[in-house]
Amino acid sequence: MKQLSLFEPISSGDRETYQYIEGDIPVDLPENTFISLDRKSPLKIYSLGFQPAKSIPEIPRWFLQKYGTKNCTILEPFAGSGTTILETLRYGASVYWLDYNPHSRLICQVKTTHFNLAEVQEVSLNILKNARDRKTAPETVQFSNRDFWFQQPVQEGLEILKESIHLAAKTIQPLLWLVFAATVRKTSDMNDGMILAAKRSHVKDIPQRSREDTFKYFKFYLDKTLEAIGEWQYLLNYPLERAKQLSCKDAKKISGNFPIDAIITSPPYINAIDYIWACKFELHWLDLVKTNKERLDLYSCEIGTERIVKQEYQALGHTGYIPLDRLIEEIYTGQKYKASKGQNQLRARVVYKYFIEMKEHFQSCFTHLNSGGYYCFAIGHISKICGVEIPVADLLTDLALEIGFKKEFSFHLLLKNRRLNLPRNVDWAGTIKYDTVVVLSKGEQ
Repeated sequence: MKQLSLFEPISSGDRETYQYIEGDIPVDLPENTFISLDRKSPLKIYSLGFQPAKSIPEIPRWFLQKYGTKNCTILEPFAGSGTTILETLRYGASVYWLDYNPHSRLICQVKTTHFNLAEVQEVSLNILKNARDRKTAPETVQFSNRDFWFQQPVQEGLEILKESIHLAAKTIQPLLWLVFAATVRKTSDMNDGMILAAKRSHVKDIPQRSREDTFKYFKFYLDKTLEAIGEWQYLLNYPLERAKQLSCKDAKKISGNFPIDAIITSPPYINAIDYIWACKFELHWLDLVKTNKERLDLYSCEIGTERIVKQEYQALGHTGYIPLDRLIEEIYTGQKYKASKGQNQLRARVVYKYFIEMKEHFQSCFTHLNSGGYYCFAIGHISKICGVEIPVADLLTDLALEIGFKKEFSFHLLLKNRRLNLPRNVDWAGTIKYDTVVVLSKGEQ
């Protein structure tokens, strides 16, 4: 591994002191170090596909260099946009992956499939030529507020493209659907940079768009996608078949017989981003869900979901872990912040369910993990909910230790861009200052 430059620690007004690191994270990093990473530009494949709060490749790369072997098998239970999958393939190991979100699964499928790019280019140009000759458009997509977020000419353009993609060869459809997904997001009436579709008074004026604008954006994202995949396929030294998608989609109950040597992942942040809401348009336009109900049903597999019925969140949950239960009670009773009616109770239940479900997840992973194997996770160290600071990384570590894991190592990574374009009350929600990376191990059985 290439040696890195480490500079003198830098002091801040806070208690933490960060070390500047250029490039990759060194394998000989001291325990519990706080680092500020000056990253190199990643391959374009990493940015392909919309995914809020993407994990960075330097973390799985660090783990594989420190703990991995070429014949090891990795599990990524929260695949997201596929960062861990890509790093594992570049390293030369094998990886199983899953994700409950069908849009995330599409992104990962594209990144782990070998495409004939000349064929994709030829088919796409024919799709665009035929689309421009069309006079009428079908109407197949229905979801709440469709007409509010998509202008009529845009809807027509998207419907025509969608119909044409369905006629393309099955082998190249996933790539075309990913290009289409980017086109859907760009041609909606959301402002650039908006993650959740929510009407706000301060948004910029939305330009009037035509069918031709829709086609031009499709071509724009096609070119970007082909460039990214071409670069990825050229540099990859190991077969993509080393990445295998699991049939199960729920990280709380991982099924199947596949012993693994390590788990590398970034679990969902507690009370942070509604991933299903964030990709609502893509889910409907790509027929990944057929109805509003089907989309909302996806929340049943989401760890930390806020979709909780009132009867359930009126009850104060008890995990049995006293430090955590005290924090849950502080949120429930509004000791630090009195939110609007019912919100304290809801947020308390979200926290309760998040840790209960993460403990289920740890147990499921422990079962599949080989003796002597590792579990590495990166997550925001502290989340502030209704004024109460939740030490998420520490609490997750404690719960994992209860199951039988042992703590091997940890360090902290400064988050330099914490601003998300989300409608939220930052007075009581706060921001996450740094991620904590924790390595756990399963002792010899």
